[in-house]
Amino acid sequence: MKIEKIKHLRVSKIKNEIQRIDWKIIERLVRLLYYGSKLKKTHISAKCNLSYDKCCRYLDWMEVMDLIKKEKNDDGFEVVLLTERGSVLYNKKFRDMKKELTY
Repeated sequence: MKIEKIKHLRVSKIKNEIQRIDWKIIERLVRLLYYGSKLKKTHISAKCNLSYDKCCRYLDWMEVMDLIKKEKNDDGFEVVLLTERGSVLYNKKFRDMKKELTY
């Protein structure tokens, strides 16, 4: 019970920072992490064309939602990788979206 309450508080705190979830940003982050796992936050923000602060807010939200997890690599740097739930999100939602988009 306490864990759920703490998780709920973390979600509401991050939701206060992010007024609206932009699913296009979530898609870019999930797509990047799906194909290039274990990336540093600075590399993620640069490759997704996001400011570092905005990228960190979205990554924190995604971690609370159990889409990503953060680990330390061999050099001691924090890296981000997609969880099983994040991979399922990519496979169910974002993989088919690419087929629908025509440029």
